[in-house]
Amino acid sequence: MSLRIKKQNGFTMVELLIALLILAVGLLGMASLMMTSMKSNQSAAMRSQASWLAYDIIERMRLNSDVATLTPNYLIAADAAPADPNCKANGCSADNVATLDLFEWKTQLGQAGLTGGVTRVGNNAYTVSISWQEDSSTACAPINEIPQCSFVLRADL
Repeated sequence: MSLRIKKQNGFTMVELLIALLILAVGLLGMASLMMTSMKSNQSAAMRSQASWLAYDIIERMRLNSDVATLTPNYLIAADAAPADPNCKANGCSADNVATLDLFEWKTQLGQAGLTGGVTRVGNNAYTVSISWQEDSSTACAPINEIPQCSFVLRADL
């Protein structure tokens, strides 16, 4: 009498269900990782845009340094918006250049979903503050339960 060993062909249903469960858990983990990555990427993009625009207005002020250092023409509150001086076709005075710079800067801020202002700290020292809201950031302080992120640049002309 010989014992025969029966070979098994294929998978059992239990093995298949366990494999699918492991695959599902792995895919859910990857989806969660992708969402976190996208949120961080969006936050970094906003911070990068804020940084670029803060340096942009400082460079505009340096190009028009007489007006920037001797007058308050470059000072603007976060909720203020200057009108377009419409002087590009006929040439702009130095004061109009300051108004045009702020108009273009505020337009770019608005297009990027940012708000910002420029204040004078000392004689030739300025602070540029740019802020934005992020629904998903945990690194920013919440205001009315919505995270309010900001970028602040201090520069001497």
